Order: sequence, then C-alpha cells, then structure tokens
Amino acid sequence: MRKHKINDLNVCLCAAVCLSLLGSCKDDYIYDDEAPTWLGNNIYEYLEQNGQYTNYLALVKDLGYEETLRRTGSKTLFPATDEAFANYFRANGMNGSGAEFVHGLPASQKRYLFNTTMLNMAYLSNMLANITSGTDGLGEGTAVRRVSSATYLDTVPYLSYGNMPKTGFWKRFEKKGGTYLADNGDRMSVFFTPQFFSTIGLTESDWNVIAKGWNMPWDKSGFYVNGIHVQGTNKDVTCKNGYLHLADGVVTPLPNMAEVITSTPEVSQFAELLDMFSFPYYDGGVHSNLSATYGGALAEDSAVFIKRYFNQNDFNSDPEGKVDINGYGTLLYDPASHSFGGNTDMGLMFVPTDEAMKEYWESEEGKFLSDKFPRWDSVYTTVISAFLQNHQQRSFNGALPHNWRILADNAGYELGVTENDIVKTIPANNGLIYVTNKVFAPVDYKCVYAPVLISDSTSIMSPAIKNDVDNDYNLKYHFYLRSLDNRYNLLVPTDSALQYYRDPITWAIYENEGRGEREIWSFRVYMGRVVADVYLANEDGSKGAFLRTLDDETGDERSQVNDRLQDILDLHIVVADDETEPLSAYVDGGTQSYFLTKGGAVLKADGVAESMKISGTGDAELGQSPASVITMGDGSTGRYEMSNGRTFLINRILQDSYKSVYYTMGDVEAHEAYAAFYQLLQGDERVWAYFEEDEEVEPIFDLDATTSSSGLGPIVTSFNNFRYTILVPTKEALDKAFAEDPNLWTWDRIAAETDANKKKEKTLYLLNFLRYHFVDGILPMGNGISYSGSYATAARDKDNHFVYLNVSGSGDNLTFTSENTGEKAHVITTNEDDYNVFTRDYIVNNSDYMQATQITASSHAVIHLVDHVVNYR
Repeated sequence: MRKHKINDLNVCLCAAVCLSLLGSCKDDYIYDDEAPTWLGNNIYEYLEQNGQYTNYLALVKDLGYEETLRRTGSKTLFPATDEAFANYFRANGMNGSGAEFVHGLPASQKRYLFNTTMLNMAYLSNMLANITSGTDGLGEGTAVRRVSSATYLDTVPYLSYGNMPKTGFWKRFEKKGGTYLADNGDRMSVFFTPQFFSTIGLTESDWNVIAKGWNMPWDKSGFYVNGIHVQGTNKDVTCKNGYLHLADGVVTPLPNMAEVITSTPEVSQFAELLDMFSFPYYDGGVHSNLSATYGGALAEDSAVFIKRYFNQNDFNSDPEGKVDINGYGTLLYDPASHSFGGNTDMGLMFVPTDEAMKEYWESEEGKFLSDKFPRWDSVYTTVISAFLQNHQQRSFNGALPHNWRILADNAGYELGVTENDIVKTIPANNGLIYVTNKVFAPVDYKCVYAPVLISDSTSIMSPAIKNDVDNDYNLKYHFYLRSLDNRYNLLVPTDSALQYYRDPITWAIYENEGRGEREIWSFRVYMGRVVADVYLANEDGSKGAFLRTLDDETGDERSQVNDRLQDILDLHIVVADDETEPLSAYVDGGTQSYFLTKGGAVLKADGVAESMKISGTGDAELGQSPASVITMGDGSTGRYEMSNGRTFLINRILQDSYKSVYYTMGDVEAHEAYAAFYQLLQGDERVWAYFEEDEEVEPIFDLDATTSSSGLGPIVTSFNNFRYTILVPTKEALDKAFAEDPNLWTWDRIAAETDANKKKEKTLYLLNFLRYHFVDGILPMGNGISYSGSYATAARDKDNHFVYLNVSGSGDNLTFTSENTGEKAHVITTNEDDYNVFTRDYIVNNSDYMQATQITASSHAVIHLVDHVVNYR
C-alpha cells in the first residue's frame, strides 16, 4: 500500500512540473503576436515605400504575386529600380517605361522580366553558394547556379523554317513553315559570389579574364546574378517574408550556350557547324504541360519540340533510327541543356570568330581541309564533331584561367589557350562562352597524320595508322605521331602506291640466295581493316598471277598484314628535330641527302619542298625511280605543314634493303674490295667445330636459328635490332695489320694450333679485332651530314666493357679513330660501290626461314671501305 502512494506522488509532481514549464514558455515568447522590429516591412511594402520600384511592382501585380509578397513566407528577390528598367527598355529598342508601360507588355514578357528575379526560399547573400545534399549534408560555397521561379512554361517561341539549322534533321518543317520550341529544362540563374570564388580558387586575375567585355569589376563584398551586379551595400535587405538584394540592372534569364553562339554574329561560322548536330526532339510530357498551360493558344496540330544536340552524355542516337550517330558524330555535351553541370558547376566553350575560322582555313595547318573541301560546312561531320568537341570543356570550375597552362583538350593533350586568345566572354545559364581569335584544332587534326584521315588518296594508310578496328597496340602509330614536343616527316604512300608492295621476306630470300618465289602485295580496306591480295611476281618484277587474300579478322593472316604495315610505317616516319642524331632533319629542306627512319633504316632525298624526291635503299638496290609528292586535281600538292611536322603524300611506296651483310659482302662481283675482310669474318669451320660448346666463342655470322625463329640466311650475331656501320679495311691494310701485330693470327694458324688455351686466346683476340670494325649507329656519307662524337663498337676490353671509336667528318670525308691507339681509318670514296652500301639483316618467325611469314626483328647497316684497320690495343 505504501508503494502505491509513492508512485501516485511522483505522477503528481511530474504533472506539476510540466504545467509550470508550459506556462513559462508561453509567457516568455513575445513574437507569437508581433513580428520583431528588426525585420522591417514585408517585401511588397518595402519596395512600395521606397518609391523607386514602380516598374517592378507592376510586374508583381500583373503576375499575381502581390499577396504572396505581402504575407509571411520565404522569398529572395533581385529587384531593379525604375531607372534600371528605363535603361533596359531603351537598350532593347522599347519606347516607354513606368507602371502603365509594363501593364501593356505581353504576359510572356512579364514572366521573362520577373520570374528569374525570385527564388522560392530566403537566402542571405552568403548562403547563395550553399547547397544541401542528402548524402553530404551542407555544401558551403559550392553552388554557382540555382533554380529560380522561371520555368520552361514561361514562354514558347515559334521558330520559322528559314531560321532553322540547314540539316536533314529539320527538313520535316519545310512545308509547315516552322514549329514551337520549348526550353530543354528550366533555366537556372548563375550566381558569382565571393563564397563560390573562394571555394573553387577563382582569383581576381581569373575574373578579369572571365568578365572580359562584361564591364563587371571584381567585387569581394557584392555579387553578380546573371551578370547583373548587386553591390555590397545593396545586399541582404531583411524583410518580414524574405530578403532583397537590390540589383544595379534588370535581372533577366540568360540564354544557354547554344543560344549564345547561334545569336552572336561574329561567330556565325562556328554556330553553323554547331547546329549540324542539333535535332528537333519531341517530348510528349512537355507538349502536354504546355498545352495545359496555354490552352487554346497552341494549335491542335502544333507539336512542341525541344532543340537538343547529339552528345556523348545523354543523346547519342537518332530517335527515328535513320542516321547512325556514331558514324555521324556528336558533341561532348549538349550546350542547350539547362541542367548540365547541376548546381555546382557548368560548361565552358571556346568559340572562334569567323575571322579566326577563315584564317585557320587558309593557313598551312588548315590546308589539308581546304584542299579537299570547298567550305567548312562541307567537311565530314565526324571531323567537325572532333573540332567542336575540342572547343568544349566539361567543367567551368576545372578550367579557370590560372590553370590554362595545364588545361587539356578532349584527348588529354595541352590545349594551349592563353589570355591573348580571348576576344571577349559571354555568360550563359549553363556555362561561359570565350570568344577567341584562334581555332583550337583537335590533336588528330593538327598532327602530321591529319591529312591522312581525310584524303581520298589515303584510305588505306588511315586505318593503318589508327588501327581502331583491330586495336593492335603495335599499330597505334597515331599515339606516337601525336607528340607535339617532336617534329616529324610523315611520308604517306597513296592507295594506288600501296597496290605494289614488294614483300620483304620473299624478295630478300630471292635477292640474297636467288631462290623462292617473290610476292607482290596489294593492300585495300575491307570492313574497316587493311587486308592484302597477294600476287606472284613475274620475272621482270611486275605483278603476276593472283595467289591468295589475307583478310582474316584474327589469326596468322591478320598478323601477317599488321606485321607488314608496321614495317611500312617504320620506314615512312623520319624524326626531324633530334639534335643528337646527324640524320634527323626535314626531308624536303635540301640541307642533306640521307635521313634516319623510325625503324632504323635510311632514306635518300633530293630537292626542296614540293619538288622533293625520295627513295628507300631497297629501291636503289633494284634500280627503282624515287617517289615524289603527288599533285591533286586542282593543282595543289600533297605536302602539308602541320603543328608537329610535315606530311607528304607520295606516289610510290618506299622499300627497305633486301640484301643482308653476309650476302652483300660476299658478292665479289659487286664488292671485290670487301673479299679479304669477308673471308676473315666467315672464320674457319675447323675452329667453330672445336669451340662448338664454348659460349665465349661466337662466330661473326650465324643463322641464329631457334625453335621458333631464324635469321633470313646468315646474320651478324652481334647485331641486336639496331643500326650499325661496318668498316671494311682493304686487303693491304689487313696484311699490314697481321704483319705488325704478333697476336693477330690467321684462321689457318689458329686451326693448326694444338694448345687449347692459346687456341682460344688467339680466337678471341681475332674476333675482338674484327668486331672493333662494327660500330653502333648508321653513319652514311652525304651532303650536309657531319659527325663528331664517340661511338661504341662490338669489341670489348679486358673488363668486358664495350670499346669506342671517335668519328669525325662531313660531306665526302669520314674518319674513324681508335680511342686507345689513335689509329685512324678513312673512308675510301674512289669507287661508289665501296661505300654507302646499305644492308638489312632479318630475323623471321620460323626456324625454317623459307616458311616464315613475319619479320620479328631486323638490323640495318651501312658498309664503308676504309684505308686502315682500327685496333683498340
């Protein structure tokens, strides 16, 4: 019983406490019946009593917002004074101002002038850049855009057919004469606030570029809404039902980026290209909403469309299925999408002026386009797509001017934009437009392979260079040729030139050994891939009977074709600016006669610019005439000056050497002076048999066969997929060397030696002596070429380090000097068959080289007859 009394007492005490608490709350809260004095009037009363906002209040009344702005609520407004409205009307060619004038405006224009000025929430100026995220909470200072009271329902303009884009997508409206176009989403307002600037790191110097032409000074206390200034002294006016930020001008909706571009006269050429990717998109929901809003104002048969742009984000197919958009091309994003970038970011576009577009078209860099197309709008849409994408940046925040030195283009390469390139800027509701005095060509269309991608004469080399279908990494030569830090010569055989390719494997076997059947390959494109029709060569070297087609998508046939394409490309690329390589220069400069290719081969060129003629060493072996730059039907030539070098469309395919070192030096009829040294290089079968198991004793020549590969005949064993110079001392020089050096034994004497240690010692000594005449680096003699440097040889010293020769000379003289002994060897030039003799040693993909189908490695060499041996001892 006592327990129950205690519990009842507790209940009474709790009730009493609660009642006292409730009573005290009621008495202390004084704003239940009256507003705080610091709140001031409501929004409408404030503007009314101020007396300077009659135009603005006329909009409020006519649109039915007076009651809303008199009552409590949460609104943010950016009103303009009567003076600002008068200036606005005058600037837009409208005669009049004041409340009566505003009352007479069309309803759509009233919505245009008012709805953007009102946010449906109360925001102090320092809160305009804040957003609330369901996952991240409050994002302070991250917002640049906000949704206002403006919607796509406010106005629906009618677009006549004459003002529509001139593409097939819009042809449907020709008979009808036009159509209504709704906005692609609600227009957002752009707020440039100090809080946002601080968050993204936007500096005053950035702002000076961003606001170029706007007449908008840097302001750390005020802010800008849709490009209209709100000064620090005119912000944060507190009313009972929201906040006022008194604007210096009339705040109106900004156009989207597409509208800015298509309505700016000085960028009309770019605008025309942009509209090639626009499409009238029908959205039934939008049409229904507009019909409900406007009632009978829309004719029953008047469908409402949205102007959208094909892009990679959300619109990359033809809704009607008539056009393959992947083959047509897209933009990076839709410049008409009002939602692009969300609250925290927006897009950015660099838009060249008409003058800049014309200047590029007529420049050396644009010649590859103007040679083929009469006008910009006749260029392939895939090419235009790449150009337009390169002028789009996805992020305003990520492309601030202070970061332009590292700003990348669409392919990840440096864009190269500077402040001097900017003519002016134009704000849009979904981004910023930089009007530029320069065209920023995409990397694919400013590098040396650009002309190849669009020329009618190079449809084979185009997929060979990019290899998009096979995606063979070894053939992704466009990545190599994209380097803007280097300068290249790209020699491009035309489609007709590629119908006569002397297969290097079969021709090398025939030229070296006089056996086998030579093949001629004719390349063509099938299903995006390069394939080859193979023919037998006639006795005179012309194309004979058809043998087979190599057109498999995968497998050995595909590998064979790609193998030859790689070999061709390696031979047709010359680096032009390698200061460490004497054979690096522009092939049409007329400064020198020999040039080193990417693959290590040598080309010979004569002539300047369009008159340049060039040949491979294989062409010279067979007495073929050199290749020349083609002339187009209109008289222009296939020579192009690109950002990273020069491109030459040539009428013949260049061919590399077929002859190997072994067979070249063994050709006594052609190179009698090589015979004595060649005999030494061959060695002695008795000695090779004796040291067969000794890995230290390696012959100069060997077939070098494995279970899966072999030399194409005997090859130089010290070669390693590189380029070399071979010095061949005369017989007299060799006789003198053997007479003067007691350690230098002949092969006969070594073979006869019975002491195993001495036999090996003299063998290694002789081999090292011979290898000292094999020099790393291919060093031909020719006009304009000079050498001065130290080059490694195949010989080694007692510490197993490579031994070097000093090389000097130019033009018609070349001297090789031993670093240790000072012995000098001079190239003998009395007989042209004895110097500048080029060779190539092949390794192929079969232990039986007669069955080989691919080149796995090769080494190039030039052979010179010299008047003296070189010896490092």
